[in-house]
Amino acid sequence: MKLIENWKKAWQLWSVQCAFFMALVNVAISLLPLLQQELSITVYALVNALLGIALAVLRVLSQAPKKV
Repeated sequence: MKLIENWKKAWQLWSVQCAFFMALVNVAISLLPLLQQELSITVYALVNALLGIALAVLRVLSQAPKKV
């Protein structure tokens, strides 16, 4: 496995931000009983699947600045 250069700036990567957002959504849904009553298991699974797909897409997108 090859690590990224300057790993201390990893929080700027879209995929890292998306993964953090996924974690927050899952924690919020699991901790807030009000949300558990409103969201069915199907919706919960769909939200996780869509965020997982977004994470995969963001991992392959180039985030390097475009050269003019």
